[in-house]
Amino acid sequence: MTTDTSPPSLERIWPPEPVSVSHTRRFLREALDLWSLQSVGDAAAVVLSELATNAVLHARTDFIVRLSQPGKHTLHLSVTDGSTRLPRWTKDLHGPGGRGLRLIDALSAEWGAVLNGVEGKTVWALVSPDVVEDVIASGQADAQPAAAEPARRAE
Repeated sequence: MTTDTSPPSLERIWPPEPVSVSHTRRFLREALDLWSLQSVGDAAAVVLSELATNAVLHARTDFIVRLSQPGKHTLHLSVTDGSTRLPRWTKDLHGPGGRGLRLIDALSAEWGAVLNGVEGKTVWALVSPDVVEDVIASGQADAQPAAAEPARRAE
């Protein structure tokens, strides 16, 4: 008999409609309740909302939300869509949009984007209570976008 040691995970596909963003947040809350990860709930909701909104606005394709718990207090979330255009920083902070990646950067321990060949991309983030506490305490985070595959932590 083999034992599955992979982290608990959930996955769902959403259509590229604005209402999908609020549905992804509900999906997230259910996962956080299931895994007793409420400590990262608010930060994770902002991060997932930004990723899902980017998929709806820019990719305009169905998108897949994947949630997993790689560590006792850590949430890994990702959004995969059909666009091969990687997210880019926006220089204009006074424009009507473009602050989403900055929010993701501030609220995540790590984040990054990976091309999936010609099939699209996956943008992912790790959210942990340590980063959330740092953001609350200082108003800043030391998170930096990762250039490669998502980091997986085993505990």
